[in-house]
Amino acid sequence: MVLSYVGRYRALVIAAVILLASWSAWAQYNPDAGPHKVLVLDQVVLHDAQRNKDVQVKVYYPAEPGPFPVIIFSHGALASKDAYWALGQYWASFGYVSIHPSHTDSVADNGFRGTVLDAISDPGGWTDRPKDISFIIDSFGRLEELAPGLKHKLDVSRIGVGGHSFGAYTAEAIGGATVLLPGRDKPQSFRESRVAAVVMLSPEGAGEMGLTERSWDNFHIPMLLMYGGRDGGPRKQAPAWRSEPFHKSLPGDKFEVELKGATHMAFAGPLLQTDLQTRVFRCAKLETLAFWDAYLKGDRQAKWYLTTNALRGFSADAVTFEQK
Repeated sequence: MVLSYVGRYRALVIAAVILLASWSAWAQYNPDAGPHKVLVLDQVVLHDAQRNKDVQVKVYYPAEPGPFPVIIFSHGALASKDAYWALGQYWASFGYVSIHPSHTDSVADNGFRGTVLDAISDPGGWTDRPKDISFIIDSFGRLEELAPGLKHKLDVSRIGVGGHSFGAYTAEAIGGATVLLPGRDKPQSFRESRVAAVVMLSPEGAGEMGLTERSWDNFHIPMLLMYGGRDGGPRKQAPAWRSEPFHKSLPGDKFEVELKGATHMAFAGPLLQTDLQTRVFRCAKLETLAFWDAYLKGDRQAKWYLTTNALRGFSADAVTFEQK
C-alpha cells in the first residue's frame, strides 16, 4: 500500500514537472516571431576563386547589435536562396543570422536545366554543395565587407547548418556523413569542423547520393532530424527511410521528429493554409529553434524542452519524438 502510494506520488511529481516545462516553453517560445526586428540582405554575391564560382546568398539577421550565432541553410533541389524564407525570418527574429545560399542546381538563380532526379543524381552536386557551405564560412569577413550591416553580427564560434531534402544531404555531409563517389574505393568526408550542430529536414537514407549503410558511423555532432509521415523518397522509398541518419548514427545529442501526415514540402513554409500544414510547420519552427538554442546558445532550458518533449503541446499531437 505504501509502495503504491509512493509510486502514485512520484508519477504526479513527474507529471507536474513536465507540465511546468511545457508552460515554460509556451512562455519562452512564440510560434509567430521573436523579439528581434529582422533585416534582410539580398543579391549578395561571393566569388570562390579556387572553384571560379559565384555563390549568391540571402541573409536574414537581427537589427540589434550582435554578435549572433550563424545558421547556414541549404535549399532543396532546384530551389534557391529565396525559398524557406519563413524559417530564415523566424530564426533571425530569435537572435540568429540565417544565411541562405543558392547552389548550382538552382533553377531561379543559376538557370539549372533538369529535373529533381537529375540534380540529386549528379555526383558533382554531392561534392559541390558541402564545398559551398565551407566556402561561405571562409567568407564571413568578405560578407561583412560587402554588407556593412553585418559588421560584428557573425559569431564565428557558433555555427549551425540546416537544410531540406538535397539541402538535408548537404547538412549530413557537413556533419560527418561519408559519401562514396562513383569510381572511388573509399568514402569521402566533407565534415566541417567549424560547425557545431545540424538540422536535417527530410534527409536521405542509404542508397542515394553516395550514402551507404556505414555513412553515419562517425557522425558525432548534435543532430535534429525531422520528416513527414507521408514524406517518401525520390525513388518511392518509404517515409521511414528518411530517418536512417538518426538510427544509423551513434547515440548522443540526436533527436528525431516525425510529423504525422506531413508531406515532403511541409518544411517549405505556409504554402497551403490547412490546419495540418499550420500545425506541422509551427512544430518545425519551434523544434528547430529549441535545438539551435540548446546547441548554439548553450541554453539549458531549451535542451530540457528537447529531452522532455515539452514542446509537444504546440503540435496538437501531430508529431512523434525519439532521442538517443
